[in-house]
Amino acid sequence: MADSPSNLNGRPTIDGKYWWIQIILGLAFIVCAFWFWFTPVETYITLAVFFSFVMFITGFFEIINAISMKQSSASWPYFLIGGIIDLVLGIILITHENLTLEVLPLLLGIWFLFRALTFFISYRDIRKHATRNSGWLVFAAILTLIFSIAILAKPILGELTLIYTVSFAFFFMGLYRVTLGIKLYNARKGSYLNK
Repeated sequence: MADSPSNLNGRPTIDGKYWWIQIILGLAFIVCAFWFWFTPVETYITLAVFFSFVMFITGFFEIINAISMKQSSASWPYFLIGGIIDLVLGIILITHENLTLEVLPLLLGIWFLFRALTFFISYRDIRKHATRNSGWLVFAAILTLIFSIAILAKPILGELTLIYTVSFAFFFMGLYRVTLGIKLYNARKGSYLNK
């Protein structure tokens, strides 16, 4: 019997059981990116409220994903911490609609930075059973990291510049998650075919 995804190469890997969550989140991020891009005249408060709900929903699904990986990946605590941070920050942002415009860019930059770091961890784990065409994963992670640094370096960017920067970051985060979901699906399908 062939090795399962949890023991390929004798090391824990990401569980592909919930591959579809990654694709749904990725598509949601891409839709958000286009929404931000084509509606730059929307008020900054609308962006803050919308972002708070996106963060809350992402945190909820990340926690589910992390718990599902508990038996198959040594990296699951990172994803659990990321999900809890997203959930808590989402709740704080939802319940405090009067957040100042100066605070949101800082939160966005930190959030994108943490997401980029978890993307690098995912890339490391997914390479254990899918080495071909993995370049897109690290490329999207690097771009998300660059955008997070850009936001943190210039938190007082103008409203339109911040919206465009955020839209690009959301797009590459979405691209990463869709690619990761497809890789997890293919790896999971391959493990069943080899049994």
